Amino acid sequence: MRFRTVTVSLTIGLLAAFTASAPVMAQAFASEPLFEETGTATVIDGDHLSINNRTIGLWGIDAPLPIQPCIKGGKEFACGRDAKLSLQKLVEGQTVVCKEERDTQNLRRRMLRWARCTVGDLDLSAEQARLGMAIALSDQSQDYVAQEQEAKTAKVGIWSADEFENPSEWEFRMKTE
Repeated sequence: MRFRTVTVSLTIGLLAAFTASAPVMAQAFASEPLFEETGTATVIDGDHLSINNRTIGLWGIDAPLPIQPCIKGGKEFACGRDAKLSLQKLVEGQTVVCKEERDTQNLRRRMLRWARCTVGDLDLSAEQARLGMAIALSDQSQDYVAQEQEAKTAKVGIWSADEFENPSEWEFRMKTE
């Protein structure tokens, strides 16, 4: 019984220490200077790339993971793979410039590295949303809502599907099933 009491006490103590330090860690992160990366990008998926060994999430959008399917005409198609290939076409052989943005509202995304990335004057998040390869993260930014609506109206990319699941919800469901 004593062992159980000690274990519970230690667990509660560790949780309290971590919970108390989380705001400090977030504050330290928030005070770091914003990064800017320029170079050739390696595409990870439809909304993440790597430049100079730094993984960067494209600001304001969420694309399906490469293994996420959509359904059209009763058949699955690889909309996540299509999103990744679309981003690869946009950056292939190009110099990509990424300027960090901070998500201070969403606790889950606060510690991730997000950036507005461009190839010349082309905003990669805007283009992925316009092509229907990603949804706008309207709780993070309103910047790409119009492009998402344009893609929905044109029924392109993920919006051409009869069945499409929000990428974050799909990922969560896959982790919990």
